[in-house]
Amino acid sequence: MDSKFDIEISNALLEFNREAVLYCQGISDTVAHDYAVDYARMLQNRAKGYEFSLPLVPYGLFEPNRNLIRAALERIAEKHFPSKNKPKLK
Repeated sequence: MDSKFDIEISNALLEFNREAVLYCQGISDTVAHDYAVDYARMLQNRAKGYEFSLPLVPYGLFEPNRNLIRAALERIAEKHFPSKNKPKLK
């Protein structure tokens, strides 16, 4: 049973990573791009069941951009890691 779960989470992580990398590559602003990569990494850790914390918001990243990045990556994560017990992020 553990082996099946490991395969499923590995496949989900690969698909999430593929889609998240494409999304992050489309961000031309360096500050926003780096935040998106950090946020995607945090979502991967959350999906693996690891302890996680929100990435620090860098100086120069405006709130609308931050919210857009978070919403887009959360949608991607929800598609690949559906969970009813997902912790709410503020």
